[in-house]
Amino acid sequence: MKHFLLVFLVVFLISCTKEKDTIAEKFSDEYTIEWVKFDYDSIKGRDKNYQLLELLIPKDKTKDTLFNQTKVYVDDKLSKKYSRYYDLEVSATEKKHVYKAKIKMYSEYSKLKTDESNERKVSIFYLNYYKDSLDFKIKDFEDTDEFEIEFENHHNDRFTGRITEGVYRDTIINNERMINARITKIAVTNKTTTSNFFIVNDSIFDQQKFSLKGMYKTE
Repeated sequence: MKHFLLVFLVVFLISCTKEKDTIAEKFSDEYTIEWVKFDYDSIKGRDKNYQLLELLIPKDKTKDTLFNQTKVYVDDKLSKKYSRYYDLEVSATEKKHVYKAKIKMYSEYSKLKTDESNERKVSIFYLNYYKDSLDFKIKDFEDTDEFEIEFENHHNDRFTGRITEGVYRDTIINNERMINARITKIAVTNKTTTSNFFIVNDSIFDQQKFSLKGMYKTE
């Protein structure tokens, strides 16, 4: 029995080591994902008005922690108007090594009425993990918050991506017609860690630096 357990443990450790060495997992722990909570109630313990923030905490301590998703609760109800987050479901397809990612995003511009003066575009950047290499793809969408993407992963079901939302609205400033542009980005994954592939050296994410001071973790 002891011999059997020892063999099982060795095989398990070898399997774990092999998975960590794959293209899909080799740099997957560059950021750890955790949610924190900020309480807006002045009365301690009321816990009805608060904000949940998803943080990307770097493995490299010389780098900054970044905020990603945000969920705002008013009177204990989720306010989609002030929140920015996504739902993600990853499932296997009948094709070998091919998975389907269903993404639904929630944005303050989700209900924006688009026309000649108001434009909203969403691009999904994502990785394909082949046997010993990877590449990234981009799919563009307009006037929708729900996306379906097929991606390849020859090692596991890890999805690594980014949502880029661009909103462009005509406006008048000092009697001059101008375009008001707003670009937001959200890192997307179905795991509790992620690589920095769509994060590092990005001007938008560089503006999302965050300090943990005054915050506490959710359960």
